[in-house]
Amino acid sequence: MKIFNYIFIVCLAIGALSCTGTLEDVNTDPSRLSSVDLRLLLPEVEAQAANNMGFNPARVAGIIMQQYNGLDAQQLDYNKYILGEDAMNNYWRTGLYSGVLKSAQVLESQATAEANPFYSGVAKIYFASQLADAASMFGDIPNTEALKGLEFVKPRYDSQESIYAAALTMLDNAISDLSASGDVSGGGDIIYGGSASSWVKAANGLKARYLMHTVKRNAGNAALAIAAADASFASNAENASFPFETAQTGNNPLAAFGQERPNTLGINPNFVTMLEGDPRASKYYVEVEGVLQYFDLGNSNLVWAQDDSPMPLISYTEVMFIKAEAQSMTGADASASLAAAVQSSMDLNGIAADDATAYVSALGSADIQTIIEEAYKAYFGFNFLQTWTNYRRTGFPALTPSADASPSFNPSGVVPQRYLYVESETQTNSDNVAAASANQGGSLLDNTLWAFQ
Repeated sequence: MKIFNYIFIVCLAIGALSCTGTLEDVNTDPSRLSSVDLRLLLPEVEAQAANNMGFNPARVAGIIMQQYNGLDAQQLDYNKYILGEDAMNNYWRTGLYSGVLKSAQVLESQATAEANPFYSGVAKIYFASQLADAASMFGDIPNTEALKGLEFVKPRYDSQESIYAAALTMLDNAISDLSASGDVSGGGDIIYGGSASSWVKAANGLKARYLMHTVKRNAGNAALAIAAADASFASNAENASFPFETAQTGNNPLAAFGQERPNTLGINPNFVTMLEGDPRASKYYVEVEGVLQYFDLGNSNLVWAQDDSPMPLISYTEVMFIKAEAQSMTGADASASLAAAVQSSMDLNGIAADDATAYVSALGSADIQTIIEEAYKAYFGFNFLQTWTNYRRTGFPALTPSADASPSFNPSGVVPQRYLYVESETQTNSDNVAAASANQGGSLLDNTLWAFQ
């Protein structure tokens, strides 16, 4: 399937649906498009979410976490934590609210109207996960008054706590929808080909993720996360991976960035040090003319920098790291889960069996620090946001803040704890932004968000 051949058409259709008023207004106006085929809406949602996971928030998180290194242009500023209100503006406006959240809302609304639980369930998975990940980056964000057109042109901000609660409820509702649905063949599902049971497993994996996001606030979430992980994936073959194409109109966003802005983003020497003796190192970076590069055109050995490198919404690797951490927190033996997590990462990267076995056998204690540091290495290339969240929750791996850190947006000079609210909001929705900032005790980069306190 040529995924991106028709997505532009769907974007135009969704734009028509969201141009004024509420969805109900649109659906009763015969002069405007009343519906879009669910089989076309779903791949649009899947593609938007996958691109978001390699978009600027993920790249910057990679720099913050000292895996990537800015070499030129804006990336040099990011090394110094110069991350102002403009840094995430495009993501907020086009990637998130008028992007995947609007598309998922349209998909869910129309699927519900057509009594189609498969599509409504998948839509809820995407809405919940994209919303919760945004909350992990910004804290309080619009939800209950968002995407309502002229009804709320200046939406209030919901607390991060309520966002996580809403996301977990939505994932439970998605599981209910999908459990009541049969498989859908030829339904435009790029990831699972219409398998409802596969989406149920993905939803449970995401539940485990967001339960652990908030485990510092509720220690009981660890046991719930174990149960959710057990209901999720059993192997890499079940990963919820979006298959990008080799064509440059539909390629992996990290590969695209390497091609469009060459030699502006490389690999941090600190990450190279952490990878000493790790057989995955050659899959993550290469030295070209003395510069550590994550992207090298034509180098097929760099697993996560290919045009068709997949982007998982949630992976078996992450599920097993989550389970290992939760087991360690509850006093259970986490060694088997940790070994499975690392082995799955080795397999994803095509590491030879003997090398993988030797590495896994030498893991040692399955304590929290070891688990999070191994996740740090395993998530490279596809899961930078969760790496950053893990750090903010646990303090691992221990990072030294940038020596060149600018105090402009980060007076205390710490490793950034959040992103600033974007200029499109501070300029047009300033009262609600101010209220959200006050609710959180500030909104600069050194402001620790509720979930991670």
